[in-house]
Amino acid sequence: MGWCADAGAPARGRARGRKAVWRRRFLGCAGLLLAWAGAGVAQPAPAAGARADAPAWTPPPGFEQRVRRAVAERWGVAPDSVRLDWAAPPPGTALTDDAAFELVGTGAGGHWWLSVRDPAGGAMRVRVRAGVEVTEAVAARRLERGVTLTEADVAHTVAVQWGEPQRDAVDVGAGWVTRRVIAAGEPLRSPAVAPPLLVNAGELVQVVARRGSVELTLRARAVSSAAAGERVTVRTEAGRRLRGIAVARGVVRID
Repeated sequence: MGWCADAGAPARGRARGRKAVWRRRFLGCAGLLLAWAGAGVAQPAPAAGARADAPAWTPPPGFEQRVRRAVAERWGVAPDSVRLDWAAPPPGTALTDDAAFELVGTGAGGHWWLSVRDPAGGAMRVRVRAGVEVTEAVAARRLERGVTLTEADVAHTVAVQWGEPQRDAVDVGAGWVTRRVIAAGEPLRSPAVAPPLLVNAGELVQVVARRGSVELTLRARAVSSAAAGERVTVRTEAGRRLRGIAVARGVVRID
């Protein structure tokens, strides 16, 4: 540190003034201090055996299989379709294949807590996320708004849907219509895509009206368009407007 106090040539300092000399002295000393600190302080070493590309933590296979079966039973699906993503337990804890556990929570978003008891009688909590592996329809290419899908527009991929599986999921395929621009590889789901239209505005349709055991069929012209199950307005040849539900291609039912 004595070197820092004498740094700077006196002749140059007199030429540029005392202020410039002291500025150089300060910068020189600061540089030495930083270099010394970097050399003298040890950087934290990675944990023994740790690797940047190390896989995520997983419990013993037997324990994981039991948890998978428990989740599958709650959701009413096949255990082989359940996928689990584990959060590591507290350090120093160990799980065994036959460790007793209880699912805690509602499983919203696929998130569960496991209340686990170890052989020594101790308790711990382990967090796990569960999902179901499904085959999903995706866009085979970029699709503009208003495109009626063909088989060439739809591809299929295997994906994990985290959380309880959808019971009312429908198969998207040819005939469905895009409601916005969809990027290549993006899942084809409602409301981005809509079911195919069964009734188109302006076309002639068959109207089926049923009262008890009596069924009446007549022709009418659709005033609006509708997909399966949607309500649609039609106008009869006599000019009467009726409201019904699209049930098949070109068929409207009125109850």
